[in-house]
Amino acid sequence: MPQPFVRLTWRSVWQTPLAARRTRISSSPRSSKAIGSTATLSPGAFSIAPRSLTARGYAAVSTERSFGISSAPVARPVGRVSAPTLGRRRQRRSAVREKSIRAAALRIFRQKGYHAASMQNIADAVGLYKGSLYYYVSSKEELLVRLFEGRADQVLGEIRAITYGTGTCTNRLRAMVRAYVLGVLRNLDSVRVYLREEHVLPPAALRHVHAEQRTMRDLFEGVIGDGMRDGSFVGTDPKLAALALLGMCTWVHRWYRPRGRLSETAIADDFAERAIRMLNV
Repeated sequence: MPQPFVRLTWRSVWQTPLAARRTRISSSPRSSKAIGSTATLSPGAFSIAPRSLTARGYAAVSTERSFGISSAPVARPVGRVSAPTLGRRRQRRSAVREKSIRAAALRIFRQKGYHAASMQNIADAVGLYKGSLYYYVSSKEELLVRLFEGRADQVLGEIRAITYGTGTCTNRLRAMVRAYVLGVLRNLDSVRVYLREEHVLPPAALRHVHAEQRTMRDLFEGVIGDGMRDGSFVGTDPKLAALALLGMCTWVHRWYRPRGRLSETAIADDFAERAIRMLNV
C-alpha cells in the first residue's frame, strides 16, 4: 500500500529526531540532490582517482574534501621530488661543472698558453663533448675573462680592511705585505696566467683589471705616505715605494715551488719584515 504524501516544512524537519531524518532522506531517490541534505555518504564513495592512476603512483582523492564532508588527503604524486627541489639540484650541479671548467681552463692556459690551448682541450679535460662545453661558456675569450673576474677581489678586500683598520703604519704595512704575498702564493696558476695573458683581454675587461691594480697601489701608497709623514718610514716618495714593494711581492710567483724549502707563511712573514726594514733605512 503506498505511503501517504507528507508535506515537510523546515520546522517539521528539524523537530524530527536525527535518526528518523537520516532514514527518511536516504530512502528518497532525490535526497542526494537536495540542498542541505543530511544524507550520509560512505568514505571514499566518490573517489575520483581510478585504479589506473593509483597504479602509476598517484594517491586517490575523495570529493568529500571538496564538499567539506571529511578531510581526506589531496591527490599528489607519491615519492616524487618537487620542481623547486629539482631546480636547486640542477643549479648545484651546474655550479660544480662550471667550477671544474674554470679549473681545467686555468691549468691548460698555464701549461700551453692561451693561444695554443683550444676549447677541445678543455672539453676533454672535464669529460664533455665540445658542443656541450658551449652550454657553459660561449668562447675561449669569455672563459679567460671569467678567470680574471674577481681574481684580486678577496685579497683586495682583506688589504682594504687592514688599511682602514687600527694600528700603527708599521703594523698595518706589515700585515698588508703578508696578505698580498699569501694571495700570490695560494693562487699561483691564476697569477701566472694573469701576468702572461693580460694583453689578450678585451678592452672592457682590461680596464677592470687595471682599475684593480690602481686600487691596490693606492692602498699601499696611502699607508706608506702616512708613515713617512709621522716619521715611521723614511723617504719622500710613497708612490715609488709602493711600486717597489708590490713588484717584489708579485715576483715571488717566478721562483716559488710548493714543495720547496720554505712554506707559504714563512715566505710571507719574511717579506713583511723585509718591507719594513726597506722603509726604515
